[in-house]
Amino acid sequence: MTESEYDKLESLCADFQRQWIAALSDTLKKHEVPREVAKSICGEFSFDLSMLFDQGEIEFEGSTYRPFVAFTDDGDAPSLVIEPNGPQFHEYAFGTTEEAYEEK
Repeated sequence: MTESEYDKLESLCADFQRQWIAALSDTLKKHEVPREVAKSICGEFSFDLSMLFDQGEIEFEGSTYRPFVAFTDDGDAPSLVIEPNGPQFHEYAFGTTEEAYEEK
């Protein structure tokens, strides 16, 4: 993967993380969870989900699998962005949550 391709993957991963945090934040707000509690829940959940992507292992039918995030575009001839050793989501989980709650 070239440096330019990795930069693109890193940006896509960052946007993906922002979107899952925003979705969780909106759900917690809808259920009237107090802002500081919701922020803490978002940070903890985001970190745990990130660790699943970064280091998780799933045992299935005697084999071990590791999840990772891949992206494809919606073009006529879709391109696929895959890198199993991509950015480490957990390194950004709390910072991205902090950014999400600064914007609201």
